Amino acid sequence: MLKTQLKLLLFAFFTLLLFQNFMCVTSDSKEKLNNDQNKESTKVSSPVKDSIQNKPNTQKMDSTSNKFPNLEKDAFKLHYDAIVIDTHNDILMPVFLEGADLTQENAGTQSDMVKWKKGGLDVQVFSIYVPERYKSNHFKYVMKLIDKLEQTAADYPDKFFLTSDYNELTNALGQGKFCGLMGAEGGNMIEGSMENLETLYSRGVRYLGLTWNTSNAIGVSAQDETERGKKGGLTEFGVRVVQRMDELGMLIDVSHLGETAFWDVINTSKNPIIASHSCVYSLSPHYRNLTDDQIKAIAKSGGYIGVNFYCKFLDPTASTNQVQSIHSKYKHDLKSIEEQDGDDMVKFNEDRYEYLADNKMRGGTSIDKLIEHIDYIVKLVGVDYVGLGSDFDGGVYTPNELYDATCYPIITKKLVEKGYSEQDIRKILGLNFLRVFKQVCGK
Repeated sequence: MLKTQLKLLLFAFFTLLLFQNFMCVTSDSKEKLNNDQNKESTKVSSPVKDSIQNKPNTQKMDSTSNKFPNLEKDAFKLHYDAIVIDTHNDILMPVFLEGADLTQENAGTQSDMVKWKKGGLDVQVFSIYVPERYKSNHFKYVMKLIDKLEQTAADYPDKFFLTSDYNELTNALGQGKFCGLMGAEGGNMIEGSMENLETLYSRGVRYLGLTWNTSNAIGVSAQDETERGKKGGLTEFGVRVVQRMDELGMLIDVSHLGETAFWDVINTSKNPIIASHSCVYSLSPHYRNLTDDQIKAIAKSGGYIGVNFYCKFLDPTASTNQVQSIHSKYKHDLKSIEEQDGDDMVKFNEDRYEYLADNKMRGGTSIDKLIEHIDYIVKLVGVDYVGLGSDFDGGVYTPNELYDATCYPIITKKLVEKGYSEQDIRKILGLNFLRVFKQVCGK
């Protein structure tokens, strides 16, 4: 009897042991299968990720990263790795009025898609502007201009992504696409109509410069206030425009705006204010530039200043004739270097920078003046409120070394030499504007 009970007990014990081993093996197999499936899923990239070539979105969007420990050596690599944004460009004038091709390299323009690619530009804010030759039907002209830009984006989807949405913009940047935003210059184009303002917004325009050089139904311009003695700030309609822009999520651009109207904006708007293409009055006392108090007010609002490249705004002694002559020489001499280096833009910029250092020209305006204006704003209010607003193709003559839009990398190199950190350079090149764009337009 005892033997029988002992046998039954041993049988039950071994049966339980075998069952536990089976369960462990089954569990381990499932876990291994799940792990193998997960590993396989990570190997299969999405079509979007596959299209990213050396432009990881996480790196570009991260201003705290330090990817390049030796900035002196890798300044140009940093430039092509960073998000680079120019907040004001008038290329649509020669495109619309003179037949220039935005997608091709044009001999007669400072910028186009070929030059932007060479210059490492990621986002261009296109100026929607009505030339002075048009005395009426401004709004109708603007609608045609937007139509043309939208058609270009539709015709060249692989080259150009036009958007007005923050999330779309950052996703496209992550895919390595060249992106366009629209900003309007001169409130005369809405022709005193709030409905026209709202149509501009619905068409994708995300900032409005309240005036150009001439005053309008919104307010008094800087030129009229300074050179013509015109009195007044924002009109009653102008105050309502500012309030409505706040409600819509549309950036208020104070470049070109008279100082009295500027302070009216500061006292009216609840959003960050931008000056898309302006310089520092203390360094160059031109009515188009911003006083220290104005710079501080923009920074206090959480806003942004895109430093203008126009040599007359940067340097009161600038000679446009000298600058033109220097540009011609540089472009001629550097053509052979560019052909020699081919598509290796880092190598070309290294060779170009060496050439420029060995061939400094007397006269004109040095790029160092542009760096002075950036540095002045940083020292006055901090690094978070400044960026680039070239005004290329707006009839401006730019510093000697910035002869066209291929030259943005030289700015990065100069900022490195000035002692700026990688994260601060990333902010200046583009992340500062992205922050404001997200806050105001990303609602």
